[in-house]
Amino acid sequence: MKKLKLSILIGALLGAPTVVMADDFKPSVDLGGAVKVKYFIDDANESSKSNGGTFAFDALELDIDSQISENWTASAKYVFKNSSSNHFIKYAYAAYNGVEDWQFQGGVVSKPFGNKSFISHNWWESINYYMGFEDDFDLGAKAIYSTGNWTSEVAFFKNSEYSSSDTRGYGADGFTGTVNGTEYNNEETNTFNIRQSYVFDYDKLTVQVGASLEYGQLYDTVHDDHGTSTAYAVHLDAQYSGYQLQLQMVDYDYDQYQANKDGLYAMKMGGGAYEVAAKGQIFAANIAKTIGYDWGTVTLYNDYSHLTPNTDVNANLNDSVINTTGMSIAVSDFFIFVDHIYGKNAVWIGGQEGLGIENQNDEFHSLFNISLNYYF
Repeated sequence: MKKLKLSILIGALLGAPTVVMADDFKPSVDLGGAVKVKYFIDDANESSKSNGGTFAFDALELDIDSQISENWTASAKYVFKNSSSNHFIKYAYAAYNGVEDWQFQGGVVSKPFGNKSFISHNWWESINYYMGFEDDFDLGAKAIYSTGNWTSEVAFFKNSEYSSSDTRGYGADGFTGTVNGTEYNNEETNTFNIRQSYVFDYDKLTVQVGASLEYGQLYDTVHDDHGTSTAYAVHLDAQYSGYQLQLQMVDYDYDQYQANKDGLYAMKMGGGAYEVAAKGQIFAANIAKTIGYDWGTVTLYNDYSHLTPNTDVNANLNDSVINTTGMSIAVSDFFIFVDHIYGKNAVWIGGQEGLGIENQNDEFHSLFNISLNYYF
């Protein structure tokens, strides 16, 4: 990403004599962002197919990265989507780097759970993303300790970045409101996350293995009591000569205080709310190959994720599947995704309304999507 760098010297801005610190440090701010558009065809939407697909504005993203002092930095990203009411903070935090091998972050920070980068390569991401276990950000604090091949991360999140009844937001969080005629009263709060990872380095082969834990409360806003949110994951990310293999298993349980919900739990993100299986497992297996050229890079990939719901409470709950075959292309300041997204019982694919819920139909549906992103 290309950014505009501004050296900020308060004295100079005010027209006063420039004061240079003893170590000649100059605070700075990097401004940047992205403009994103997309072309897509939804096989479950007759107008989409009849019109040969839809070309639409996707998002405008604004980034700020600042170096406040030698040991303090701050970063933020704000996203404007293709709806006047759907704009939100993705992240906004300050970081302290003044202790050797440590970093401390506070604000809207990423949740240390699952694979350290992503458990997907594609634009749509994986089932984990729509369940709150991938690329998720909440309001709290995080400590990162890195030494040698070990990385340890501990975080505490007071709550999500927006209220539980506000459907804005980048990642999935618990929802308070009515979905499909059922009222849910859950607010995620007081959540602890731990992730431990280790990197094995064998010449051209690099293997990162890790495990993650999550424990938090689900505050029932009507009954003034709490349920619990628990999850654990094991994950592997192996890379060899441009090839990459990712494997992950997540076991989760959204144990709400008022549990008579037919084994379902409500989540919200991106301007919408939907139901998911309250308890289950998520499996992911991805393979990719990155090829470098003089003009840029191309990554070919197939990402697979599968949710198996616990059916003790409701025997009618069904598996959800998303498989995405595609490529990403990086050229200068442009990044392009070309994806065929193929899913069953998966939220927002083929008009489906949730994950791990009772099948509205047992068919697979597809989305063909091209996402063109320009970074400035």
